Amino acid sequence: MLDYLTHNWGNLASVAGLVFSFLAFLFSKRASTSARQARDHTLRQTFGEEMNSATKTAREIVTHVTIDRADMALLRVGELMDRASYYIARWDNRLSERSKNNLLAAREQLTSIHDVLTKGAISDLAPRDKRSLAQSCQRVSAIFSEEYGTAVKGAEIEEQHGN
Repeated sequence: MLDYLTHNWGNLASVAGLVFSFLAFLFSKRASTSARQARDHTLRQTFGEEMNSATKTAREIVTHVTIDRADMALLRVGELMDRASYYIARWDNRLSERSKNNLLAAREQLTSIHDVLTKGAISDLAPRDKRSLAQSCQRVSAIFSEEYGTAVKGAEIEEQHGN
C-alpha cells in the first residue's frame, strides 16, 4: 500500500486537487447566487421606499388642491414630476411595461396639473375645472399608490419563496 502511494502520489494529489476545485466552484456559485438575491432584494426595497414616498407626496398634492393652496400644490407637483422622470430612468430595466406606462401616465397628469396651477388661483377656476383638477390629482395619487402596492407585493412574494 505504501509502495502504491509513493508511486502514485502525483496522480492522487491531482485527483484531490480536482475534487477540491470542484467543491470550491460549487461554493462560489452558491455565494454568487446569494449575493445576487441579496442585491435584488435591496433594490426591491429601495424601489418600494421610493414609491411610498411618491405616494405620500401625491396625497399632499390632493390635500393642497382641496384646500385651495395652489402654491404648495405647485411645489409638490414640480417635485413629483422630477421624481417620476427619475424613477422611469433609474428603474427602466426593472419595471414591467405596465409600471412604466403607469409612471409615464402619472408624469403626463402632473404636467397637466402643473399647467393648470400656473395659470392662476384654484379658487378662480370654474367648478367643473376644479373638479377636473381634483380628479387628475387623485389619479396621480392612485397610480403611485398602485405602484407602491406592486413593489410591496413583489418583496412579499420574494420573501415567501425564500429568495
